[in-house]
Amino acid sequence: MVEEISEQYQLLAVVQAQVSTMLADLLDHATANRDLFVASDTDTTKTQEVVRSALAGELAAKMRLSQPMITSMLGTAETLTTELPATLEALGEGVITYQHARTLIDQATGLSTQDRAAFEQVALKLAKTSTPPQFKNKALALRESLHPETSLQRHEAAASDRRVEHWNAPDGMGWLALYAPVEVTQSIFNACHTTAKSLRKTGDQRTIGQLTADVLTDAAMNGLTAGATTGRDSGEGAGVPVFAGRGGAIRPTVHVTVPVMTLLGHSEEPAELDGYGPINPETARRLAAQAPSFTRLLTHPETGAVLSVGRDRYAVPADLRKTIEVRDKVCGFPGCNRPARQCDVDHILAWQDGGETDLENLNPLCRRHHVLKHSSTWQVERDDDGTIIWTSPLGQKYRIRRSSNVGFEPLDECDETPEPDLEPDIDDEDEYSAEERDPDEKWADETDGKDYPEDPQF
Repeated sequence: MVEEISEQYQLLAVVQAQVSTMLADLLDHATANRDLFVASDTDTTKTQEVVRSALAGELAAKMRLSQPMITSMLGTAETLTTELPATLEALGEGVITYQHARTLIDQATGLSTQDRAAFEQVALKLAKTSTPPQFKNKALALRESLHPETSLQRHEAAASDRRVEHWNAPDGMGWLALYAPVEVTQSIFNACHTTAKSLRKTGDQRTIGQLTADVLTDAAMNGLTAGATTGRDSGEGAGVPVFAGRGGAIRPTVHVTVPVMTLLGHSEEPAELDGYGPINPETARRLAAQAPSFTRLLTHPETGAVLSVGRDRYAVPADLRKTIEVRDKVCGFPGCNRPARQCDVDHILAWQDGGETDLENLNPLCRRHHVLKHSSTWQVERDDDGTIIWTSPLGQKYRIRRSSNVGFEPLDECDETPEPDLEPDIDDEDEYSAEERDPDEKWADETDGKDYPEDPQF
């Protein structure tokens, strides 16, 4: 059985090598047929970027993977087929895993052609006799020994990508990760851990893990708000809510959708926290009663419907935008999970074509997919029953159910691709800029070429 399992696992690497080769071929074909993906009025300097983005959206919807993951896979495929052929061959033989290949790519990036070949030759020998974590350390040391003069430049480049990321977790929990220079992250952890041990010695009954988390939480929540007060009794910490007693803590603006009977205490139906999902009724009642910065939305006890707000002007008013955020929850492109509150608001039927600024004609799109809609041949329309139908450049159709936004599904029929509407929406630039967002802002999962994890790995 061990032999059979090992052989089957090796086949995964073989398939991944085959997929990488196919992805590279697909990208070549898409580039050669760029008119199929790019709207005719798109800036020619951005043609290749639009092709990649439109193709990544096509693959992501078909494979039910995130677009950033597809973008990363395309980048990996390009590198393996054009720059690291020996690594692709080893992956195809099943003697290394995809994780080994990813590490080798990361460490080979930036090397000259001659140096990259020398690095690959030695690194592959190490990869074949190491686990992925072991190989990661060995490959890093090998790269530094070959090119120590580039370490500072690479560190500065990596530091420019510093960020904070968040993942939802079960049971009303979440992960928060800080990507920063190691001297910073290690110092923060050491400070929290040392403080936790000190509190533990005073008789605090919380575990070291709980104390470390609470110390960091208190420091961040209080430190980021002027005049905040401490909210922790170190002697009676066990069982005390994490945010108890914090009078000046951060006050986030989020949506809590509470069934009215739950709010009145006559039902235990779960409420919903925007960007997370169901929360227990007691927490919902506490937030609705005690947190003035939360937007409290009452839903119908039987239908759960949210009140619709109609408008007949181009600019989207704040109250209508809030309704859209609550209704759709996430970006309206197939498979995209960017929260609606971080999205642009797009007219499905263009304003100059008779589209109105009302609830049914507005769709939240993240900046990536808003730009994609206007620069590529991806098309969107609203069906008679209110569902959103996207048509890909290759003619695949995907339906998104509104109100609950539980996902998307391909339509059985795949009609011939209709002629794309190549005219951009009126005042398109004004529509983008109206969001008052820094043009240089880039969300973590919108950064191309990075292999961001779907779930945290600590």
